[in-house]
Amino acid sequence: MPTLYLHERACGRNHLEKLDRQNKREIEGYIRNIHIMEQPTRLETNLELLKKPQGRHDAAADPTIEVHALRIGNVLLVTFPGEPCVEVGLRIKRASPHRFTFIAGYTNGYIYYYAPAAEQLQHQLKTGGYAQEDCDCLPAPAWAQL
Repeated sequence: MPTLYLHERACGRNHLEKLDRQNKREIEGYIRNIHIMEQPTRLETNLELLKKPQGRHDAAADPTIEVHALRIGNVLLVTFPGEPCVEVGLRIKRASPHRFTFIAGYTNGYIYYYAPAAEQLQHQLKTGGYAQEDCDCLPAPAWAQL
């Protein structure tokens, strides 16, 4: 314990300890306020990020997403124009009759989005957590089942 605190204690005082507790409460309150003030900024940023791909999607003549598979020998390459989540990639690999199955994201064009499975989106809604990449998803939640 620092010397001044020991000196205060020896004199029967605890002003520094009280000041420390007060400062700690004020700092915690300040940090809470920062988090509260950041939330509208985060929401506004997410909304703007959603508008950009939504505008592209609305302007598209054909809003379908193409997924292709290419087999070379015993290797299967599945292509997707966005970033499919890990669960979808694992489902494709489990369903594939080929031992060497690979999923290539950001191929066959570029749809700008991360594409989570419906279960991942439901989890986000239940927990109240909103990951940016999940918010950017425009494909319907059931896309992964297709």
